[in-house]
Amino acid sequence: MKISLSRQFIIILSIPILVIMVSTCIVLSYTWQKQNETQINQCNCTIDGINLNITALTSNMQKTGRLFASSKETQDFLLNASIDMSDLPRQSFSDSIEGTKFCVSDLTDIILWNQKSTLSLVSYISLDMERFVTGHLNSEGAEQNYFRFYTNPQNQQIYIMYFAPIYVNSFSKSFGTRIGEVVIICKPRVLPELIDSVTDINLTITDTSTTEVLYQSIDNTGPDDRILYQASQPVSYTDLKITGTIYSDSSALFSNHYMLFILLLIILSAIYVLYLAVAIQRIIIRPIYRLNAQIEELDHAQNTIRLDETAENEIGSIATRINELLAKISSLNQKNISVQTRLYEMEISKRQTQLYAYQSQINPHFLYNMLQCMRGISLMHGMKQIALICTNMAVLFRYSIKGKNFVKLQEELDIIDKYLYMIAVRFQDRISYMLKVSGEVKECAIPKMILQPLVENAIFHGLEPIDRPGKLEIICDLKEGALIINIKDNGIGFDKDKLGELNRILHAEIPGDIYADFDETKGLGIINIHNKIRLYEGSKYGLSVYRRQDCTVVTVRLDPELELLS
Repeated sequence: MKISLSRQFIIILSIPILVIMVSTCIVLSYTWQKQNETQINQCNCTIDGINLNITALTSNMQKTGRLFASSKETQDFLLNASIDMSDLPRQSFSDSIEGTKFCVSDLTDIILWNQKSTLSLVSYISLDMERFVTGHLNSEGAEQNYFRFYTNPQNQQIYIMYFAPIYVNSFSKSFGTRIGEVVIICKPRVLPELIDSVTDINLTITDTSTTEVLYQSIDNTGPDDRILYQASQPVSYTDLKITGTIYSDSSALFSNHYMLFILLLIILSAIYVLYLAVAIQRIIIRPIYRLNAQIEELDHAQNTIRLDETAENEIGSIATRINELLAKISSLNQKNISVQTRLYEMEISKRQTQLYAYQSQINPHFLYNMLQCMRGISLMHGMKQIALICTNMAVLFRYSIKGKNFVKLQEELDIIDKYLYMIAVRFQDRISYMLKVSGEVKECAIPKMILQPLVENAIFHGLEPIDRPGKLEIICDLKEGALIINIKDNGIGFDKDKLGELNRILHAEIPGDIYADFDETKGLGIINIHNKIRLYEGSKYGLSVYRRQDCTVVTVRLDPELELLS
């Protein structure tokens, strides 16, 4: 039994919508609950961590104060100190101070008080801080160990101070007598970083003795009616209290009024989906029914085939386009002819693009080797031949960048002669060369820059590696209705397998793309020249390479009737 398109649409649309709505509500509710639990746990853990940091710091300060107060240096110093201690040296306390810095990493200063005056042992504190310390020394009881907290009025930096009395601990008549007090001053660096790193919890550290808030999270407060969770912990042996507060708008995924908004959004979404289903039924599904019925009733035996759908929307446009396509079937054969012509033109354009690619690969290689030649001569000799070589190179550069695609053979040979002169200088006459050219071929047109890369290939890959005198010979003549140019050298030649692979590529019927996977650089240059010639002159012409006796011969076969074109 077939199910109508409208029913399928309603079923397909309704089921995912219901599943998505229900699953979304469940996921949001679960996420909300888990987020609240996570934030509460994070708040408690953060408070515990800060408490541990402060407790560790204050414990170290207490231990340091007791050790410093009982050290022999401190005892001897306070027993023998004058009324004014400002002129006394600090060097005698260096060992005790270094030990204190090792235990208390945030140490700012250590102050000694002999009930008359104070002495700063580590650094010079500000006058305001000194007044604060002196005020508490004079106001506290003689038997107390206590912490106090100082806020720098300029940069709001908090300092923790531990006050500990000093008693005579040596066995003498004054044993147990209070002779002064030591103050350990620290500037904690970890606490502000811990507090400021929390973004969704309001953390405060309060001095309960003065109700002063020492640390507080930045821009994270709210009224009491929005408090979702709050916890406090006192810090042992101090008057500090750590408080963490989570507000409902910063912790919950959505609050109660957001729940009402989401419920309203779900109702509106359901109404919208119902409206969408009715609209699609009337605007899309019904016209599709009519179009389908007309297609089923088409008489394919008739020459004229048309659809009568008149809906003023895309479905009517589809029917119109179908009618137009049916009317154009008779003209497809003529269009096929024009398409074939266009493909032929595109193939010619592709070949021209390949020519430019080959030219751009050959020229930079040539320029690079010439620069290497100049560099070698400059380093080895520093002779005047450099000037002549530079002149020849300028001629070569101008020649290589001229806009002509074809030149006379004589012009190409003149360039080869200049190039070979520089090679002879470069290799100190270790490489000799000979040009044999028939007079009747000098005016023949050839593609520009096809001989120089071959000569360069023979020199740098064939002749340079050998340790005997190298010979290069270029012979130009007409044979069997073709312009034949042989380039012979007595160098190391090609490996037998590589030579066979290279000739297989060169003898291919149609020139193809550059053989990037051919791993011999000299072979790749020969293939580029070969493809360039075949693209210009046809598949009858090109290069061949063979080994004869002790010579490697590269034969260039060209069309002697080729016209000299720009």
